[in-house]
Amino acid sequence: FQETVDTKYVIFEHLDRVTRRLAYKLDYFVIFSSLSCGKGNGGQANYGLGNARCERLCEQRQRDGLHALSIQYGAIGDVGALSEKDQAVQLSNLRKQRINSVLDVLDKLLAVNKTIVTSFVRAERIMQSGSRQKRMVKELWRALGIDPDTTPDHLTLGEIGLESMFAVELQQELEREWNIKMSINHVKNITVKMLKDYESGRMEDFKRYVDEVKTAKANLLKCKFVIPLEKYTRLNKVTTGQPIYFLPAIEGSFKSFEELAVRFDRPVIGLNWTRDLDSCETIKEINRYFSDLLKTVQPRGQYDVVGYFDFALTAGKLLRRNQQIDRAVIIDILSETQFSDDVVTDEFLLEFIFMFVSNEIPQSFRDKIFRDMKCEPNIDARIRRACNEIRDFAGKGLVAPDLEEILRNSLKRAKLLAAHRCHKKSKLAQMSAKWATKWAKSTGKLIVVKPFEFSRIDDEDEFLDRTRDLYFLPNNESCDTIKYEKVDEYSLAIASEKIGEKLLDILNE
Repeated sequence: FQETVDTKYVIFEHLDRVTRRLAYKLDYFVIFSSLSCGKGNGGQANYGLGNARCERLCEQRQRDGLHALSIQYGAIGDVGALSEKDQAVQLSNLRKQRINSVLDVLDKLLAVNKTIVTSFVRAERIMQSGSRQKRMVKELWRALGIDPDTTPDHLTLGEIGLESMFAVELQQELEREWNIKMSINHVKNITVKMLKDYESGRMEDFKRYVDEVKTAKANLLKCKFVIPLEKYTRLNKVTTGQPIYFLPAIEGSFKSFEELAVRFDRPVIGLNWTRDLDSCETIKEINRYFSDLLKTVQPRGQYDVVGYFDFALTAGKLLRRNQQIDRAVIIDILSETQFSDDVVTDEFLLEFIFMFVSNEIPQSFRDKIFRDMKCEPNIDARIRRACNEIRDFAGKGLVAPDLEEILRNSLKRAKLLAAHRCHKKSKLAQMSAKWATKWAKSTGKLIVVKPFEFSRIDDEDEFLDRTRDLYFLPNNESCDTIKYEKVDEYSLAIASEKIGEKLLDILNE
């Protein structure tokens, strides 16, 4: 803010001070001010203030018997900030003034005995019918130079070239007419379809987007994208009873489970992914690390574990090898994805992980980030682009010093999971009978929570086979140590209300 003010005022103040020390009086002392100073322009308070302070200095020079003239010019066409920008001018009542006209007017104004004057060219007024928002949106289509009927609905205003000056005007319109407050960045992420609906007076999707932006921003600001130093984090304040251990979350924190954790009447503890795990190069090494950690923090056993994504396999492994675990709960979010295939790409893995990190962000903005990521030349650049856009969306209050590192760690985990599955799947046929025997001998129970819209399924047994295959579970109905629990929804909100209620029922039995 101050830098913009000083660019005008401090320089002009120095010129005033230096020229006052000359042995003669200047014939002319002129500042090119701006019409935005005299008339005001939303989003340019600092620019207006800088010019206004220069104008006060001109008035002081005149009181001191010195020449001073401040000309509030409108838009200038050949040079300067608006020379290659048309939207802000087209959406005002002005036309650009050519530089030869500016100089011709200057020659005339030097003869006027006034301190502050204006110079601008009015545009021809065109009468328009319809509501205020309809007229404004039609002006926007014209300024953007697009045909809304042929422009893809999913594109955002930022993607099709909305300039910040008009974004401010649209921002003020929304606040004035609908009491909707949005940042410039959020205005630029309004889609063509939303604006077409707005033009037609259909506000449902528009208001839903605004509500989602507010909620998402508030939730993101509660997150801390920081790699923890501690090996575990207590998720509730209960200190007595049989503990529940949540294995590391793919998004790097346990924020999704905090509300659920406080509903348990026994300790709920999250095991963290720390930098100690950076050297692990296989799922087997990761499993060993957390097996040793649990033996340290809970040497007497008698606890439950919960895992999803890559740590769903870890939860099952811990149960089979550790006779002191009562229950392992897997939340299956993978079997209906490309993870059930033999080969997955880095691009798929990154986008899949990003859906967890950006789960709070409105779908239209998340889709836009995906499109932006695809424009980058490599994975590192895509991660940087995604993280920068999350920071822009959330604003300066976001605590995210390790956001890029968390995404890289999550991608590494996903690649290890894919490689582990590929390796194990080659042995599935000859090992299935042996695995079934091992599961049958287990003293603890494995519960697989399967969220899906089950009304869409014709053959439920065939459907569950994909889950068994993904997690290398035996297809053996006599194996009573494995149980499947259905949740009738499909959502990447891993701690959604329905999944949370199911976990409470299972772990409170």
